Formats: sequence, structure tokens, C-alpha cells
Amino acid sequence: MMEQGNESFVISIDRFKPHTFQLAEGDGLFISHSHPYDELTLVLEGEGYYSSPEQNIKVSAGSLILIPPGLHHGFVCTVPWRGVSVHFNHERIPLQSQYLFYSGFECNRIECIQLDKDDRNWAEISLSQLEKEWTKEEHSMDSRNMMRIAFETAVALFQRYKSAASEAVQTAGGGNDQTIIQEVLKEIHAKFYSQLTVHELASRHYVSESNLRKKFTETVGVSPKQYMINLRMEEAKRLLRQTDKAIESISSEVGFTSSSRFYDFFVRAVGVTPYEWRKQLIKQPN
Repeated sequence: MMEQGNESFVISIDRFKPHTFQLAEGDGLFISHSHPYDELTLVLEGEGYYSSPEQNIKVSAGSLILIPPGLHHGFVCTVPWRGVSVHFNHERIPLQSQYLFYSGFECNRIECIQLDKDDRNWAEISLSQLEKEWTKEEHSMDSRNMMRIAFETAVALFQRYKSAASEAVQTAGGGNDQTIIQEVLKEIHAKFYSQLTVHELASRHYVSESNLRKKFTETVGVSPKQYMINLRMEEAKRLLRQTDKAIESISSEVGFTSSSRFYDFFVRAVGVTPYEWRKQLIKQPN
């Protein structure tokens, strides 16, 4: 009824190749712009610069660049380059992968890390697989899962290098707290539909429940319990929008033990019942 098979978090994937330059040395034209979507770019060959109002970053083969939406930025190629850029809608990223974006990414700066040769090859393979699945005419469940895994692999590489750089300049205690919160987020995103408790999460990381709640809330902005509820609401809305499943079935699938509790939380979060929310979607023009 309402399956939207091509509703993807990927907006576009562009391959950029060596330009045809007027100058023999290959100086490229400076291109400045902004767009409403996040961008993840991998430079495979060549050199150049990326800039924002407060930055000027030299990039080369192996540079993995993350640009937030709405940030005016520019780039210039100084040595003919080749690479791939993925523009994506942050809000449509599968819930299982969103934890990767809760580790200090800034909304007004370009983030850039430098991959070694092996990880550069791994990132290229991942983005190529993402492109292969995305260009298919129809996106099956397997195709969507492949896209999610490929994208998550590339972003996880970015996160690992960024975390390593951050830990090098942080105290051991501060670095350890960030690592714990990142691991807790990863586990919550993987199991938000289960009866996962804060006690279990704290025990696995050898910290007290009160300390975990405090550190988590300081980092993310809400408590672990509220964060799990928020994820359940987002998944429920996705299922209401993309499938014909009964509301009682969706309630159970996202982790609620009773439909009445699901209805209560949904109304608090959205303002209307699940049935009314789905009905409103049907009435909206395509």
C-alpha cells in the first residue's frame, strides 16, 4: 500500500575524475557552494584544498572528508584528482548506523581524516558497493541492508581515525569516557527494540548506572532510556510510513510489551495516535 522502496538516505553519488586544465601544471578552478545534505567524499588520487569560512584544509589520496549540511564550502584541485562523493540525508540514515554521528562532529566545520593505503582501499570498496546497490532500479530489503553496511563501514573508518586523533590529545580518563559512550550508543542502536536496560549497559562497561546516565546525558542530551524510546518512535514512524503492518504488530516489533504503552508514548512524542499519523500520510500528495 505505502511501500516506498526507493526512499533512500542517499541523495546522489558522484565520481570526480581528473579535470581538463588550461594550465600545464593542472591548477583547477575554485568551486564554492553549499547544499542541504551531508557529504562524505573520498579522494583517491591527486591533491587539492577544501575550505570553509574558518578553514583551509589540504587533501590528497586517502583523505576522507565529511561536510555538514548548509555549510558554505569550496574546493580546488591542484594536482589532477579522482574520487567519489556521497550526498546523504542524515535523517534517513538507518537507525542502526546513526550512533556513528554522536561523537563530536561539528555543524559548522569540515571534518577530514587521512586513511592509510589499506583502509583507503577498504573505503573505496565500501563506497563502490554503496553505489552499486543505490543505482538499482528497485531497493529490496537485502539491497537496503547492503547499502547500510557499506555506508556504515566507510563512516566507521572515519570515526576510528577521528577517535584515535582525539584520544592522542585528551587525558586518559576523558578518552575512556568518550569510548564508553560510543560503545553504549552502538549497542543501543543495535538492540533498541529489545528489553535492554541501563543496568545491563552499565555492567558491561564496569561503570555505575548513575555515572553512565550522567555521562550519556552530557554527551547526547537525553538519558539512555529516553534515547531508546526516541529510537523506537523513529522506527515505528518508518514502519507506519513504509509498510501495511498492523499497529499492534509495529508496537511489538519496536519493543513495547503492550499496545497501550506504545499509544501513550507515540501521542506524547508525535501529538497524534499512530492510526491518525498514518492516515495523515495517506492524505498527503506524493
